[in-house]
Amino acid sequence: MPNAAVMFSPTSHPGTVAGPGAPTVKIAGLPAAVVGDQHICAFPVPPGHPPNIVAKGSATVKFGGRPAARVGDLCACGAQIEAGVPTVNIGG
Repeated sequence: MPNAAVMFSPTSHPGTVAGPGAPTVKIAGLPAAVVGDQHICAFPVPPGHPPNIVAKGSATVKFGGRPAARVGDLCACGAQIEAGVPTVNIGG
């Protein structure tokens, strides 16, 4: 099972999950990342394209009614979430 993504999880373009996250679910003290959260991306070469969203998440785990984002899930620009919280795994 992949690790849970949170606000500030890095992505592959490079970029970061910028939130706002699930306000009622904290993982390692940060809001859990969910589908629809903003993604800030520096690709192509800075300054990069406009912000986009986390587009894919768990089919079975939802926080605040939205699918939980995990390491390996994709953003709308094609960036992949690269790191999360290693002590929390999310299936589905």
